[in-house]
Amino acid sequence: MIKVLFVDDHEMVRIGVSAYLTAQADIEVIGEADNGLKAVELALELRPDIILMDLVMPEMDGIEATKRIIEKWPEAKIIIVTSFLDDEKVYPALEAGATSYMLKTSKASEIARAVRSTFQGQSVLEPEVTGKM
Repeated sequence: MIKVLFVDDHEMVRIGVSAYLTAQADIEVIGEADNGLKAVELALELRPDIILMDLVMPEMDGIEATKRIIEKWPEAKIIIVTSFLDDEKVYPALEAGATSYMLKTSKASEIARAVRSTFQGQSVLEPEVTGKM
């Protein structure tokens, strides 16, 4: 079972994606956070296999939360799930230690596939992201 922590400040996004992921036989959402501070706290407490991280959130953004998690737990696997594709978000997120980068326009099945692939040690980048590199 792949244990997932889902971090997004939009409750409807968390509810929808979490419901889809939980319906998968091999994925379990073990925690949710609505800001970066809670994300860091829960990541270090729960030690999920995968962290799905939004970028723009109150109290602490996803880039800073990713940095702090990786500093304290370098093995963490973080998938950025965001609506932002600009260089000012993509590069800092990957430099902070994110393993994968997905857009919120992705289908739920693509997010689930990214969770599985990242869990297996692969990096998953949206085609629009790889086109920027």
